[in-house]
Amino acid sequence: MAVIKTEDLTYVYGEDTPFRKVAVDNVNLSIDEGEFIGVIGHTGSGKSTLIQHFNGLLKPSSGRIFIDGEQLWEDKARLREIRFKVGLVFQYPEYQLFEETCYKDIAFGPRNMGLSEEEIDRRVRETARLVGIDDTMLDKSPFELSGGQKRRVAIAGVMAMEPKVLILDEPASGLDPKGRAQILGLIREYHREKKNTVMLVSHSMEDVAKHCSKILVMNKAKVSMYDTPVNVFHRADELTAMGLSVPQVTKVFNRLKAQGCDIPEDVYTVGFGSELIMKILSQHKGADL
Repeated sequence: MAVIKTEDLTYVYGEDTPFRKVAVDNVNLSIDEGEFIGVIGHTGSGKSTLIQHFNGLLKPSSGRIFIDGEQLWEDKARLREIRFKVGLVFQYPEYQLFEETCYKDIAFGPRNMGLSEEEIDRRVRETARLVGIDDTMLDKSPFELSGGQKRRVAIAGVMAMEPKVLILDEPASGLDPKGRAQILGLIREYHREKKNTVMLVSHSMEDVAKHCSKILVMNKAKVSMYDTPVNVFHRADELTAMGLSVPQVTKVFNRLKAQGCDIPEDVYTVGFGSELIMKILSQHKGADL
């Protein structure tokens, strides 16, 4: 079942002004429950504008949006409740921390939903565990934590609302390689445990190739591709024409293919590339390669 569906979704900035710009143009999209979607596109492609429609931050200029089967803007009385089904984490979410303790910051969203204190406590502690925040840190001020820990607390605050769809806009932006791996690892673990829909907006082809089951490519306000990583990165020339790229490991293996090496499959992650090389070597053991 589609947890997010759009029909002819269009959004125009500055309508009836000289600065009119179509940011999302006639998008028809169906995202199934449980998918891990990577969203990529060059700056100005429309990807950030698109995701802001999914929890009602922007209202379409035309077209319709359905969240879990309900039309988002059909009944204003239902709008708030439907919005709770889609959690949106912006870039640098730690800048939005404001409470006295990590516990209170994570609890802010669930408390806004009108939940009981018992349910709020359960969600705070369960989500803190998921993101690697132990109980001793919950009573600390979030401003005493490291940058990576602050980001975990901020992400946990959205996760604690238990949305059916979690959307993260460049969640690893600005972090060092270790912090980046930790944040993306916890998001993947969250998806594995909760089995809900995750959308990851990223400029890193390596990240979306490694973690995502499907990739949504935005180009010039339209959906250019929506397919598996293998099928998307197989269209490397088209991606390059859009100003995008493919993972570095894919470039290496494509070069090997161009030089006549018998590479039987497309490679888009380092792990798979390593396994493939070992397989090829074992098949030719003793031969003069």
